Amino acid sequence: MENNTEEKAKPRLLGEYLSCSRGSIRIAMQKKRDSKLREKSQKRLGEVLLELEMIEQEELENALRRQRADRLGLCSVFESLTRAELSAIGNHFSEISIPAGQQFIFEGENDPTLYILVDGKIEVFTKDDKGNEIHIAYVQPVEPIGEMGYFQGGIRTASVRAVNPTELLSAAYKNLTHYFEHVPHVAHAFLDVINRRQAETNKKLGKTDSPE
Repeated sequence: MENNTEEKAKPRLLGEYLSCSRGSIRIAMQKKRDSKLREKSQKRLGEVLLELEMIEQEELENALRRQRADRLGLCSVFESLTRAELSAIGNHFSEISIPAGQQFIFEGENDPTLYILVDGKIEVFTKDDKGNEIHIAYVQPVEPIGEMGYFQGGIRTASVRAVNPTELLSAAYKNLTHYFEHVPHVAHAFLDVINRRQAETNKKLGKTDSPE
């Protein structure tokens, strides 16, 4: 899961999809930072722009749809899809912001969700019989997270937390079944990720057999 592959194109920022000026974006970003310091919460840029009445709800939704499709297209699992297919599957995903240090996947829990890491850095880890943490990997954009649970009935096989402030896309497994089981290029890419991750986990934990 380490980022040893060739550097990928970086996901575009939301401001690049909006018609408002750079000055408006800077004002909104400053308000976003101030809000985080004051309220200890992480507001999304679109929310702040709406509050400042710099954009309309419809423009924000259209921008998010375009950005979502582009981000999914950068992920190896979905890169073979057409623009129309990316837009369609993007309707099943939503944006999530995770602050640094927060755990969002818990080993052993049921969470039938696939995440796509689009910004930030996360750590995958497990625990031994004594409760000691064992680091498995750091993951960086643009990679799927939680893919192993798809074949485990949604049960998580490891834990994950954000190392830096992190942006994710999330979708329920049930909304992706058609792509994983009936679209060959997506199905093969998805299995490739699972096999690679499983091999890396086995190596990290010193196992020779499947950990599942």
